[in-house]
Amino acid sequence: MTEPIELKIDGKVAQVILSRPERRNAFDTEMLTAYEDAITALGRHRGLEVAVLRAEGPAFCSGTDLKQLEQLTPADTLHWQRRTAETIERWSRLEATTISVFGGPAIGSGAIIGLVSDLRLATPEALITFPEVGLGIPLTWGGVPVLNALLGPDRTRRLLLLGERLGAEEMCSLDLVMKVAAAEEIEAETQALVARLLESPQLGRLMTKRAVAAAAAAPGFVTAAYEPFLASLSVIMREGEDYGLAPGSTSDENG
Repeated sequence: MTEPIELKIDGKVAQVILSRPERRNAFDTEMLTAYEDAITALGRHRGLEVAVLRAEGPAFCSGTDLKQLEQLTPADTLHWQRRTAETIERWSRLEATTISVFGGPAIGSGAIIGLVSDLRLATPEALITFPEVGLGIPLTWGGVPVLNALLGPDRTRRLLLLGERLGAEEMCSLDLVMKVAAAEEIEAETQALVARLLESPQLGRLMTKRAVAAAAAAPGFVTAAYEPFLASLSVIMREGEDYGLAPGSTSDENG
């Protein structure tokens, strides 16, 4: 079987590939563990300067796999929230400069996974949306601090409460991505960005990352994950209970 996360390191550059296209790269426990392991490997690799996050298939990431959530107890759910929030924070704290390439839809926490990178690119097929409120659950994976830092609280509330969908061009206009390039051009754009980064000393880039995070009072990912109401995830998905979810609404397209 194909590993859910592929990690390729070539000298100063790493490629981290979400590789569960049959589930639109939705995260289950196995995939989360593999992602945690990949981040650990990146943090230990001396000489690594750039890490690129991308995905296989037409979707970037559809969030947390709800088939997984349906099996969690309240205690399991809180443990999942802690792990996922810590994972987002660990990616944000990598010494390497991180790049996300949105090549398709990123849903709920799947959008947060990409948005937490230092620099972001997209193809015209990319979009982000957060359907959690419509399902009666909050955005998890420490996502609210990420969106607040990028968009401010007012736009974050609007995006989450209304479940708005942002296409690639609007993502670019809001500085969620720095450039939109056609699918056949995105690899060249990514490589050009990597090359541009490698022209500057790593220490300067690393210290700049730390200074920006400190100035922004770095998002409290884990604090957000411990909010007690997040335990509702394990309850609202419990089979046989009616919490106002429309029939067929428990797809994996949410965080």
